[in-house]
Amino acid sequence: MVTAIVYNPNATGFDVSVLNKAYNTFKRYGSIKIYPSRYPGNVIELVKKANDECDYIVTLGGDGTLGEAYIALGDVNQKAYYSHISVGTANDTADNLGLFKGMKMASIDLFKREDELEEVNVDMLVAGDVPFAYVSCCGTFTNLTYETPKSFKENFGKLGYYMFTGMMSLTTVPDIIHKPLKIEYEKNGEIVNTDAMTLIVSNSKTFAGFKIFKEAKIHDGIFEVTIIKKAPKLKLMPLLYDLFSEEGKKLDLKKYSKYIDSFSTDEFKVTFLNGQPKLGFNHDGDQTYVSLNDDNSLDYKVLKKVKMLIPKRANRK
Repeated sequence: MVTAIVYNPNATGFDVSVLNKAYNTFKRYGSIKIYPSRYPGNVIELVKKANDECDYIVTLGGDGTLGEAYIALGDVNQKAYYSHISVGTANDTADNLGLFKGMKMASIDLFKREDELEEVNVDMLVAGDVPFAYVSCCGTFTNLTYETPKSFKENFGKLGYYMFTGMMSLTTVPDIIHKPLKIEYEKNGEIVNTDAMTLIVSNSKTFAGFKIFKEAKIHDGIFEVTIIKKAPKLKLMPLLYDLFSEEGKKLDLKKYSKYIDSFSTDEFKVTFLNGQPKLGFNHDGDQTYVSLNDDNSLDYKVLKKVKMLIPKRANRK
């Protein structure tokens, strides 16, 4: 078997020891080809190339690297099996993939034995015609994952996002709150029209480091929609307290149903009544251009399945 290791040398948690560890682990399966990413978007090209040349593709990087791999696999007839090992900052997808969050070397060790891996046909979602791996979002603060300086991530890890958020909130929050997303969508056969701070469409247990959707499954053809409505600041304080307590493990979205609409579905259509969202779209932690339909609507659905090899512990958790 020929294994391709596609890695992002610019991922916050990446260093040469990670590549060496992966090389020594996957060479047990056969020969190895190494594909370093040289610039943003290069992973897309490399995964397509590896799909033609190899039997197995492994990406090393953050959630954005996984997102680029999904874009590539959305464009091709997938022939090679695929795995991802998180070595970034937030690593939201680590929970979904049965990895050890924040422990990249231990996560690589999970791939030492083929009999401890299983094939899972994972859902690939699209916003319009743009694939994403685990989250598509827009609105308040959704730009911070790609605007937070790398030095903040390197020195403070996930805390760096929160620090940068605090700094930026002094200038960005007033403008965004006064210009919310005006959206219209259908839920349970009824049309809902609301002002929203943030729209999140996800296929993940964890978002922005918080384990919010504990029952989410990445292979069931269902995804989660969460709309955070415009609300008085004082009403949001208890929500934020629950969110930051134990990384969201105690957060019950039903408790805040007046201000948060959250539901699971297999298709979702939203219309942006005031046009393209001010901050654009964030896909898997990276800024992404998504074209709206002529009526300013956007359709979300499961496009296809991705053949992934995942540690069996993912389904034991």
